[in-house]
Amino acid sequence: MKFLIASLFLLALLAACGDESSSSAPDPIGEISSSSNDDNGSSGKDKDASSSSQKDSKKSNSSAAEKNSSSSVSGKNSSSSVVESSSSEEEFRVCDDGDTLSSDEASGVYYYICKDGWWALDHVLNRDSLDSLAAIEKNKEHPNMDSLFAGYNGKYFEFEDPRDGRKYKYLKFEGRSEDFDAFTTFYVMAENLNYGKMIPSGTTKFDDSVTEKLCYVDDEWFCDNHFGGLYTWAEAMNLPKVCDSVAVDSNDACKAITEKRESNPGEEYLNIIWQGICPDGWHIMNQREWRYARGDIRSKILWEKNAGRNSDGLAIIPTGDGYSGIHEFTYMWLPMPEGKYTYTSSFTKSSSETSIVKWGKDSFQSIRCVMDEDNPLAKN
Repeated sequence: MKFLIASLFLLALLAACGDESSSSAPDPIGEISSSSNDDNGSSGKDKDASSSSQKDSKKSNSSAAEKNSSSSVSGKNSSSSVVESSSSEEEFRVCDDGDTLSSDEASGVYYYICKDGWWALDHVLNRDSLDSLAAIEKNKEHPNMDSLFAGYNGKYFEFEDPRDGRKYKYLKFEGRSEDFDAFTTFYVMAENLNYGKMIPSGTTKFDDSVTEKLCYVDDEWFCDNHFGGLYTWAEAMNLPKVCDSVAVDSNDACKAITEKRESNPGEEYLNIIWQGICPDGWHIMNQREWRYARGDIRSKILWEKNAGRNSDGLAIIPTGDGYSGIHEFTYMWLPMPEGKYTYTSSFTKSSSETSIVKWGKDSFQSIRCVMDEDNPLAKN
């Protein structure tokens, strides 16, 4: 009987919210630059299904899709939706708190979680916002990474992160300025950083005492095989999670990064040396360092079309957004906040040029680390 009522309730719920939509990765705010000497751009965010083991993290938060459909799914205040037993005076429950289920509809995939004995819409993965579920499953296939560093004729060195023993290739990078009249060298990792504990997509409760990362399609193989971790901006900067949702200069917990700004008007964060979650002696690659990385620095593999050359050794790969785009794009966090947003270095399948793009700080992106020593660009 309980199953029959739950099934009838779910069918009514699906009919009520069948037209709702939600995006797992909203479009960027707007790309302003198309080459490495510009400083502006776009924003995004991603979501995914939750598991029944995430009960505590789900209770304190809900997606926009749930808020918009609360009247059709709560049922708690409707006399017709609540059935009480006259003998035991206990409220009838159609499900057990924390249970989850999903429904594959034409408009997208609807995910529900049981709250207070009733099914509530948790979030929706809009069909148009993903490559499709079939494509996601396909993207879980592990690509061949044997030729990642092909194309570079220079020497790679090896660094071992003392925190976890993970090893990274790095190189002495020879870069040229925007006007091509100045050259410089610095040491930079040829792989994205992969440090911290993997959390599942859709996590809403975070631990500031632990470095937390997302892995592509929730598969740690990608983190461990050169793709590296995907981090929110505050996580990458080693700042409290609240710094993803507020302007850094408006919150005492986030102000530390503002004290490292350069005094140049309009270029406050151009040369900032900010360690973030990089190992000791390394810092997150800043805007000036990315500007010197001119030309096509993408890898020769994985890009959907117009593959790069990797002649300079950085081997930039398309890491996607956590759900899709593994062959199409990647973004690297910069220690460069602007209000509730921040900037990234952007790489796409259709262009060999680096762009500076604005994103929401709560999206998940990659980072590269640069050595502090022997770096003429490290001014502060």
